[in-house]
Amino acid sequence: MEDEHTKDIRVQFLDHPDTEELFASLDYMLKDGVHFQREGSQARFYNYIYSNIDSLKAYYQFLFNVELTFGGTETRGYYFLDFIGNTRGQIDAGHRYHMKSEHVIIGFVIYKIFFIDNQIDVVSVKDLQKKIRTDYDDLKPGIYRLIAKSRNTNPGNLNDDAIDATVESALREFKKIGWVTLNDDEFDLLPAFDRLIAIHEDHINNIDKTLNELK
Repeated sequence: MEDEHTKDIRVQFLDHPDTEELFASLDYMLKDGVHFQREGSQARFYNYIYSNIDSLKAYYQFLFNVELTFGGTETRGYYFLDFIGNTRGQIDAGHRYHMKSEHVIIGFVIYKIFFIDNQIDVVSVKDLQKKIRTDYDDLKPGIYRLIAKSRNTNPGNLNDDAIDATVESALREFKKIGWVTLNDDEFDLLPAFDRLIAIHEDHINNIDKTLNELK
């Protein structure tokens, strides 16, 4: 027979004053792969999770067999549902977020630009597009191949416009899951961008080899 405390903690969050306003939206977004941090409009969701973390962890573990997980540091932390570490989750597959391979590669290039090459002056989408086109020109053939595979076309049909469009669409996808902010032409990396590192640790640890394979 289950311990009464175990049963109670799974629904304890329902008594929180913000549950009626926030939980339904939060639940949908978590299941769609969104990461929540104490940034902008996400702050109230982050604070709600923080206030109910034990109850919400028990709820998602019991009903869906997935982990509501904290990542990052105390000052730059974020919450998310971990679909990578737990493949047995009972959440409908339609909600599980799958990132396109060309977006992953753009993420790797962004990681290299910011964290290895320390090009922190890149603050706009146009800056990023230009830098990838010019400073990382040797990677373009590999990126073309990935885009062509996704679009079911020939790499020879693609040009720099395809690179620009893929960079923009990658940033939109990263914004959707809470990895970046994106306001018109300006973007910034959020703490949860380091999920790219966690998910693809082997590739990130050998990022030069990973990117060289695109050449």
